[in-house]
Amino acid sequence: MIGSLEIGGTERQMATLIRHLHSRTHSCYVFSLQSNGPLRGYLGNLGVPVYSGKLKKRDLLRAPWKLIPAQWKLIKIVRQLRPSVVHSLLPLATFMGALAGRMGGVPVVITSRRGLGNHQDRHLILKPLDRIANQLSYRVTVNSKAVWNDIINRDHIDESKLVLIYNAVDPTLFEEALRYREKVRRELGIKPHEKVTIVVANLIPYKGHSDLLKAARQVVDQIPEAKFLLVGEDRGIQKDLERGAQDLGISDGVVFMGQRSDIAELLAASDLSVLPSHEEGFSNVILESMSAGLSVVATCVGGNPEAVVDGVTGCLVPPRNPAAMAEKIVDLLGDPERAKSWGERGRKRVKELFTIERMVEGHLKLYEGREEACGSNRTMISLGDYVRNRRF
Repeated sequence: MIGSLEIGGTERQMATLIRHLHSRTHSCYVFSLQSNGPLRGYLGNLGVPVYSGKLKKRDLLRAPWKLIPAQWKLIKIVRQLRPSVVHSLLPLATFMGALAGRMGGVPVVITSRRGLGNHQDRHLILKPLDRIANQLSYRVTVNSKAVWNDIINRDHIDESKLVLIYNAVDPTLFEEALRYREKVRRELGIKPHEKVTIVVANLIPYKGHSDLLKAARQVVDQIPEAKFLLVGEDRGIQKDLERGAQDLGISDGVVFMGQRSDIAELLAASDLSVLPSHEEGFSNVILESMSAGLSVVATCVGGNPEAVVDGVTGCLVPPRNPAAMAEKIVDLLGDPERAKSWGERGRKRVKELFTIERMVEGHLKLYEGREEACGSNRTMISLGDYVRNRRF
């Protein structure tokens, strides 16, 4: 159970998990509140039945009453299919999925917290719904220790319900893309001497793009050949960011690329990856960047310190601090050998800790009631994320 089938981190993780389970060890079904999305075709190609609550993107604000028939439809489908497990992901969907699972008598009801609980501050109704979902769930998966601690502090959940399964990435996709580095740079009009910093994040205020632009101004003052690629879907702030870049006098060095399906190639064409977020659960982009052999400058929020080893695979900086961010960007762009060395360490770290095999095995243990084998604290280090967008 999930809110939409758009190309997002959690959605891609779900699709990757299903790809490794469906028709091999399990039969999978998906219920999405929204009707369409790029992942619908991908799931269809896998032979996965997809049901929908028939909501459109803005219905939660404009017509929230549509959730009532969607909830009833979900309950009817659960009772019809009689699944062994109901696993729901992301806010609101977790409440609806847990409620349907319990009303349908499903043996194993699982929900997932994929990020810090800041959504409860932005939408107050979600706090009680989250707590009800926690109560209805037999287990709640989290994707970082930071999220683990946050849900305990915010929701006062019984810690024995929590299971930690880290996000994951397939490094081969990004390693293969490295051979096209020069070709992609030529296609993008990047000159040989230009140094490229890439930011992969949808254009949402809490992703910190405005801080990045202020940092970019300071970077360009010291490294005039610096160029910044901002990759991600506009969620309503691109025009403000474009005006900000113009006001800072860096428009020529900042490229807004929109949503792309060639992330691996864009990472391969870059020299450094930056994540300026104000909040994160556990960043898929960091794992993707490390898999591409890039050192990473990331804000020290959420699960970022669990992925980036400061001074080993990249740098951690305080959030909302453009000066600190600029300092580390200049430092690494100015020392390409060190940046390359850190990038190689990051790639090794991904291969050791964040593999799809570990993510899938973690979920299998959970679904089959074998999580006790992972330790008394019910923590499983596993992963799940990225099948490149165009492969969907």
